[in-house]
Amino acid sequence: MSEISDADLSLTAPALTASAGSEAFDALSRRLRPALMRYFQRRTESAADAEELVQELFLRLLRRADLFALQNLDGYVFEAAANLARDRARRQQARGGRHIDIDDIEPAADEPSPERVVDGRKRLDLMLSALDRLPPRARTIVILRRFESLTYGQIADRLGISVSAVEKHMVRSMSALRAALAQIADT
Repeated sequence: MSEISDADLSLTAPALTASAGSEAFDALSRRLRPALMRYFQRRTESAADAEELVQELFLRLLRRADLFALQNLDGYVFEAAANLARDRARRQQARGGRHIDIDDIEPAADEPSPERVVDGRKRLDLMLSALDRLPPRARTIVILRRFESLTYGQIADRLGISVSAVEKHMVRSMSALRAALAQIADT
């Protein structure tokens, strides 16, 4: 039999301690995992989120060298779990809520379909021809009001007519254009 020197013991002592610590940590994990899963599931939206938090908690616990020297180990673990849940809630709030998976988002079409383009051009042509059929003064008033966003008062000043006359032209013009739109809708 060979003798083991103090130097040999000093080399193997950390390995023995780590092995004992690993067994103790495994036992702690098996004992507390179900309770921690329930704890996190009540505070998250899915079992996967709860599992992720349990894993993160045990990773943090592994990093603590004096973990098994604590007097109230279970209390410490659940306090750490509460802190982890609060941290996660703060991060989510700072991000503006729930994470959205980019794969679930369907991009909006940048360009309209060819059918919409043709339909739009047809409607525009019909509307422009209806606008051209208006009397010149009525057409000018519609253009100034709808395309240049002038008020009735500004249009009246520009054309040298009363505000009442502008209103009457707009009423008749809008009626004629609505009738043209009704024709477009029928086609």
